[in-house]
Amino acid sequence: MDSMYYGDTLIVDLDSGTTEEVDFVEADEAGPGLAAGLALYEKYKDADPIIFGSGLFTGTPVPAACLGFVLGRSPVTDELAVAPLNLFAGSEMKLSGFSMVVVKGTSAKPAYLWLHDGVADVHDASAFAGMDTWETTDAIRREMGESMIQVISIGPAGEAGSKLAAFSINYWGSGDTAAIGALMGSRNLKAVALRGLGMLDADDPEEFYTRSLELFAFARKDRGFAALCAALGAGDLDKWLEPIAHRARACFACPSACFPFVKYNEAPTVMESSDVEEPGMLVTSPSAALWLMDGGWEPEAASRALEAMAREGLDMVRGARELAGKPLTDLGQITRAVKALEGFAEAAWPSGEPAPAGLFGAWTPPLADADAWKLANMAGYVLGVCPTYLMLSEFDLEALAGLCRPATGVRLEIGGLADMFG
Repeated sequence: MDSMYYGDTLIVDLDSGTTEEVDFVEADEAGPGLAAGLALYEKYKDADPIIFGSGLFTGTPVPAACLGFVLGRSPVTDELAVAPLNLFAGSEMKLSGFSMVVVKGTSAKPAYLWLHDGVADVHDASAFAGMDTWETTDAIRREMGESMIQVISIGPAGEAGSKLAAFSINYWGSGDTAAIGALMGSRNLKAVALRGLGMLDADDPEEFYTRSLELFAFARKDRGFAALCAALGAGDLDKWLEPIAHRARACFACPSACFPFVKYNEAPTVMESSDVEEPGMLVTSPSAALWLMDGGWEPEAASRALEAMAREGLDMVRGARELAGKPLTDLGQITRAVKALEGFAEAAWPSGEPAPAGLFGAWTPPLADADAWKLANMAGYVLGVCPTYLMLSEFDLEALAGLCRPATGVRLEIGGLADMFG
């Protein structure tokens, strides 16, 4: 499957600060995407590694092919758990030249991994110790002189080993509900920085790109959280956020712009660039927003709380669940309340049936029965396509899997996905 997988597997040894490239055979042996990631974890399990990976279609024109992942042993459950790399981090991971990265060991001092154009380096991050995720993102981009770098980082919560810690993607929170951020902190891994201008060649380029664009042309196109909330039977998040909503943003290659950007430090109607450095927040966690909305929070205060959690490197879902019944309005009170979060609240959606527990956690909303939910997650993480989009769009998974042949020359059967996961 070399055509859709760029480069070899990268082995990072934080003990020595060295990297090594090895043949990426796991995709052929176990299957692509997360199936390969699980095989890599098993191969290096004595080191209890953290695996950063991408799916078969990640970074391609397949609808919603934005998904990468981080796989590791959760400090909360002591079981293997997956956290998604969405927005533009998953695609940048693939295009940086590495489809799979195995991180072993513990650095003697704070470090960050820099992946770019097939080159991997471990850098000293001592100067970034104690920084929040916004400051870390800015510092790495300044150091490397590139504003488009995608930064997966932890904040003070991850450094302290909080069971509520989560990594953030650039300035925004992530779907890390398993404290992978605390796992990174325990290894002194402050961040992973990604930048790549690589190209992904299909086995049959004309057929693959033609069929991908055909799927894209007829793909469901939504804006905001309306479709998700309706499917969950939840309250109207879009209406609640409307007074401060500025625009909506999509992940890489996704036809639906799910995430609203809200402004509270300047008028949301201001479209041109202004002198306001931090006008607002990209709301990437509808689950966290629903907890706060249902708890009686005003949208501006809730957004400020979400920002504070993203900066601190806290899981927004579990944090919002703790804060939900204690609505605040004063910025100082909000900041102090967020910094004081220490609990172990289980990640959950406030509406709909509980998502099944286990490897995939509660990032993906419970939009189907347990078997269909699991199938969407398996397909999503193997192929690199957002599982929420798969369920909301009622995508034909067999048609999607049919793209594997022109992409890689290998056939993948949806019915065989469960075998990949044991």
